[in-house]
Amino acid sequence: MESLEGPNILAALWSHWFPAFPVPTVLLTAWLIMGLLIFVALLAMRRVALEPGRLQNALETALEYVVGLSRQIAGPEGPRFAPLFATLFLFILCSNLIGLIPGFVSPTTNLNINAAMALIVAGTAEFVNIRQRGVAGYGKHFCGPPYWLAPMFIIIRGMEVFTRPLSLTMRLFGNMLAKEIMLGVLAYLLTLFFFSHGIIFKLLAIVPFLLRPGILLLGVLVGFVQALVFTALAMSYIGAAFAKH
Repeated sequence: MESLEGPNILAALWSHWFPAFPVPTVLLTAWLIMGLLIFVALLAMRRVALEPGRLQNALETALEYVVGLSRQIAGPEGPRFAPLFATLFLFILCSNLIGLIPGFVSPTTNLNINAAMALIVAGTAEFVNIRQRGVAGYGKHFCGPPYWLAPMFIIIRGMEVFTRPLSLTMRLFGNMLAKEIMLGVLAYLLTLFFFSHGIIFKLLAIVPFLLRPGILLLGVLVGFVQALVFTALAMSYIGAAFAKH
């Protein structure tokens, strides 16, 4: 998937500077996004003012939205995890959008990146669940009630713990992979038609050329929606751990 639309800029630079230390392209892109987010956060912290500038105003607006959404979905305890939710949303959003730039690849088209984020969410939810119930109570809720159906409940709730990170991983992976495939197919068709010998085929090159802006706009929408869905599901999983059973 990393070479559908041509060579990757980060991979080419890394192989030139550090040929003896190969790193996957998606990991390089993830490092780049993390570095940019940390840089923007530090820059905003240095210029905090009562009358916020554009950067501070944008970050405060995003944080207020995440806090409000976490309170709505996860309940009163949701804002405690606002830093986690905001980090997930911004990282996933930037990861989704960077793949729309030629020469870059979305880290969210890689199962390992998505699985790591999903495991963080699932692990946090189970940790909160254990703290709320205690170890004995956490083990007890796997068995019922009613407790005479304990074998069935153990299987069902065990599968629930397993399928939560799996569904988070595959939902994000499938949607972003579909976007990458569509862009790659359009780039392939544009190249194929443009360098063909027949005049009719050369004229057909205008079709993928005209379709690409629409796919890019759709990619922006899908990237935002998937970042929001992943974050909202993380809120619901963690918020469920605080619910009284």
